Amino acid sequence: MKAAKAHYIQYDMLPSARDPLRKGVLALLVLSPFAYGVIALMLGADASWDLRNYHWYNAYAYVTGRHDSGIDFLPAQSQFFLNPWLDVPFYLLATHVPLKLAYFILGTVQGLNFPLLFMLAWMTLIIPKTLHKAGACAAVAALGTFSAMGISEIGAVFYDNVTSLGILLSALLILRHLKYLAEAPEARAAMTAALCSLPAGLAVGLKMTCASFCLAECFALLIVLGIRRRAFVASFAFGCGALAGYAITYGHWGWFLFTHYGSPTFPFFNRFFQAPLMPPVSIGDYFVLGGSAKLLHPFVIAIDPYMANEIWWQDWRIPILYVFLICAVASTVFFGTKKSGEPLAASLPSRFLLWTAAAGYFTWISFEAVYRYLLPLDMLAPLLIVVCAGLMPFTLRTRWQTAASALIVIAVTIQPGTWGRHHIWPEKIASISDTGLKANADMLVLMAGYDAYAYLLPEFPPGVSFLRIQSRTFRPEEKLGINDLIADKIAAHKGPIKLFMTARDMKTAEAALSRFKLALAPRTCREVTDRLYEPHLDRPKEMNNAYPPAYSLCDVKRLAAR
Repeated sequence: MKAAKAHYIQYDMLPSARDPLRKGVLALLVLSPFAYGVIALMLGADASWDLRNYHWYNAYAYVTGRHDSGIDFLPAQSQFFLNPWLDVPFYLLATHVPLKLAYFILGTVQGLNFPLLFMLAWMTLIIPKTLHKAGACAAVAALGTFSAMGISEIGAVFYDNVTSLGILLSALLILRHLKYLAEAPEARAAMTAALCSLPAGLAVGLKMTCASFCLAECFALLIVLGIRRRAFVASFAFGCGALAGYAITYGHWGWFLFTHYGSPTFPFFNRFFQAPLMPPVSIGDYFVLGGSAKLLHPFVIAIDPYMANEIWWQDWRIPILYVFLICAVASTVFFGTKKSGEPLAASLPSRFLLWTAAAGYFTWISFEAVYRYLLPLDMLAPLLIVVCAGLMPFTLRTRWQTAASALIVIAVTIQPGTWGRHHIWPEKIASISDTGLKANADMLVLMAGYDAYAYLLPEFPPGVSFLRIQSRTFRPEEKLGINDLIADKIAAHKGPIKLFMTARDMKTAEAALSRFKLALAPRTCREVTDRLYEPHLDRPKEMNNAYPPAYSLCDVKRLAAR
């Protein structure tokens, strides 16, 4: 006689099939992402520094084969070496459909975070009445996506709210199968864990900055399953699945970088790979001091957002979550896990999400602490605040009131920033006045300065090559192997050479040119105008990122060897 098949209880992601509210919830989850597409149109077309520097150019270069053929080198500064796959879908959209439709689709995709957050909340929160539960889940999901940072990224091409889909989906799959992972035969549980990690791994391959939360989910799974043999097997399988996803989306690019520049992550992590073109140092923008400064960092960045970002914004969710988590841990230590009244959240999902949040935050603050890279935690914060409130030694009513009060404070104090938006909708991403250049395969155009303007290059004739001789990471006055490579490329070029850069920074260009034994030919400059320039897009002058309206295209001559 065959043994009875084991039945494993799963956490429900939605109201049961017999619940009359199920259809309404499904309609909300299906339709809500389109609201984010509408919001993207209301905010205006993206005009951020990152779009102008590399998100548009990298996709253009990849689609047209300029990377593989070596036509261009470094137009997008150090970001020239980032995986372009994340940028290609929007580039193809924006070059084949009306720009407003492209942004609407982008916003809709970013809006998929809402149903994922809703379902995570549904599996976590314990609320007997489904109508009340649906309202609470919708509230924490909406507040999760409408953070100060979340709003600023709707319809923008930073893609932190696109890769977050992979992190949240993996978390959702883990919660859905958490009891199966704890009770099923080891081999089947391992295979399930590997499949659950694929979305997170795919996201990391597209943008390595979300690796913090992929690692955090792997660690949280180990802790929640009890640090035993089964837990180690499941966590190892999760890691293998994540690596497989990473290889799918990054393998091709890692191989390209390795074969061309000596490192699969060039120029990043060169302390480990030690590619000869760069010194073995870390490249980054925001690092956190050690000691007590780390303990206070959530409050530091809430008071002064410039400590973790290039723009000003205000959002108190991370400091509030930080305090709530400390209180929850303290109350659990001193008062135990029993609370007055029913629990607010299921134990296993709560523990998994809290450990993911803690490990993700620790990893983030230990490496490059750019706030945008914290977006998965930023989105989960409202739900986690409710979970932490549920662990406090109060009555059920008081715990709900505490959580609701904290969420209301967050909602009314949010002040989103802006990375730059076009308020007059353009017909295309970039447009410039006539350059006077013909489709000449022998033409080399140099770029200099520290401004972001590679997005203008698709407006030039396709046969023109571009080479950047000065950028924020690679400065010509420094002894770098990559500068030797730039010098070799200039020396090997036999045709005419021009310089294209912002008109206001020509003196900076002259100094950079002299490092490569070049100089501007007198009285040869032609003005090239950014036709989509809007004065209000200028960023604060102290950030050295104000967008210029005018560029110069000048002849360059070689200096005689001494």
